[in-house]
Amino acid sequence: MKKRPISKKNDGKANENEETATEVCTSACLSLWDSFLMLDHRFTTHLAVCATVESPLGHLRPLMKILEISCHGAPWIMGSVIYFLCSHKSQDIVIAVNLLFALLFDVLVVALLKLTIRRSRPAHNVADMFGAPGVDKYSFPSGHSTRAAIMALFMCHHLFVNPLYMVMTYVWAGAVCISRILLGRHHIFDVVCGILIGITSYYTYLRLWLTEATCMNYLDTYFGHVHL
Repeated sequence: MKKRPISKKNDGKANENEETATEVCTSACLSLWDSFLMLDHRFTTHLAVCATVESPLGHLRPLMKILEISCHGAPWIMGSVIYFLCSHKSQDIVIAVNLLFALLFDVLVVALLKLTIRRSRPAHNVADMFGAPGVDKYSFPSGHSTRAAIMALFMCHHLFVNPLYMVMTYVWAGAVCISRILLGRHHIFDVVCGILIGITSYYTYLRLWLTEATCMNYLDTYFGHVHL
């Protein structure tokens, strides 16, 4: 009868030890994560050489801005709609429709991640981005990087046959991603994860790919008069 309180006391100590160990592990993980973010911020600051006109490579800022606009979501979405309206062959319509939905899928994924994680943009970022919606005040992930990855894969797999065009497309996508860091828009980690998310989103969308039969069944009813 006297052993039971001792057992309870030992159990209580064991539970306390487990809670202490859990707290220590959690604290260590958070400390490592904070250290990683500090390193990410430090290297990002060193590489933001086009962030302002006064930056070391500030004279290249206009080129960085051109790359930024070249991968902006609005022109790509508008272009895919125009491509659809001007298409007359069923295979072109399929490509145009899936290009549009792939872009919208990318916008949705990036918006949800930005609103969930809410990482601030680098302090040296100049808020002069063209047509930036409210959600773009957050940094993670880089929407331009996800879009560049998706568009490069989409065009090289479904539009281009010439190897030269494929190489040029991948070079453009890589330049866009690098420009996000040089321009000071994003941290390095935002861009790297943006590329990985873009690749994942592309192969995920392939599972949702709208076939020619689906496009003809659902779209020809409303847009059949356009594609005579």
